[in-house]
Amino acid sequence: MQGGWLSVTKKTSVFILKLVVMAAVFTFVGIKLAETWRKVGQHPVHIDWRYCAIIPLAFVGIMTTNALTWLWLARRMGDRSPVLPLLGAYTFSQMGKYAPGKVLLVLMRLERTHRAGMARETCLLSTLLENAMYTLSGGLVGSTALVVAARNHPLYLMGCGLIMAGLLGLFYPPVFFWIINTALRSMGKSAIPPSRRFKLKHMIYAVVMFLPTWLFGGIGLWMAVSCVHQVSILHTVELVGVFALSVSLGMFSLLPGGLGVREAVQALFIAPLVGSPELVVVVVALPRVFQILVELTLAITGGVLNSRLTAKLPVTPPPDQSPSAQQPIG
Repeated sequence: MQGGWLSVTKKTSVFILKLVVMAAVFTFVGIKLAETWRKVGQHPVHIDWRYCAIIPLAFVGIMTTNALTWLWLARRMGDRSPVLPLLGAYTFSQMGKYAPGKVLLVLMRLERTHRAGMARETCLLSTLLENAMYTLSGGLVGSTALVVAARNHPLYLMGCGLIMAGLLGLFYPPVFFWIINTALRSMGKSAIPPSRRFKLKHMIYAVVMFLPTWLFGGIGLWMAVSCVHQVSILHTVELVGVFALSVSLGMFSLLPGGLGVREAVQALFIAPLVGSPELVVVVVALPRVFQILVELTLAITGGVLNSRLTAKLPVTPPPDQSPSAQQPIG
């Protein structure tokens, strides 16, 4: 009888803790949303809301692309859990990135994917690989923005070339997985054995799969500029690179959601397009407002999708125990 009471008490405590964490995350996001919107209000300018209506669609496209790429990585590692609950777990956990560091994002994703039957090891590794390839992909695409900005300065162009060469060097599997394994060891986790490492072609596939993310982001940024200042749609090509660069530098900063870093990078490149400092502030604030709204909506939707699921045994064994663990991924 006492054991049953302790079990109920433990479950209740865990449930309350989850509610507290969820409430804290959504409160933090709400505060950031209010702060960003306040910045827009402090700089009263004429805004063409017709363009604003399309910006949320760009962030829906970004979230969908990232979720499908993460799912593909998990599938390559042998996971066969139901797709819809996993996508719900992904969108739900994305709110965790607005807490300092990325620990909360990982914990939220581990808990929700475990309900759908994904092994915790698979979830952790696929999330780590997703973030690494996402950052590298953004860095490579973002380098194009630097090349455009430095096209008349040979020394700057040489520097851009060195940056791109360095990023390409990180794609060499031994180098890439040395970095990943170093990160895993720092978290007290086992390194990825050689038999479970991706081949170069699969790493390239993942990076290419992220390309729509930067395209959607560039379109959203062009829409934000067009809200306050008419510019040619041809600038979208440059803004794709600007968005990718700002996101990658935001990832390297480890600040919650790259807040501040992303906006500063975008402002640096957008200022020559719109001229007025007030317009620049509005242009970089609008995408953040819509991004948070979209992510909040998708997080609630994702939470509902797997809220009634209970933790179950993994549909497939962890990567280091699966029958295919002895076979290279290829």
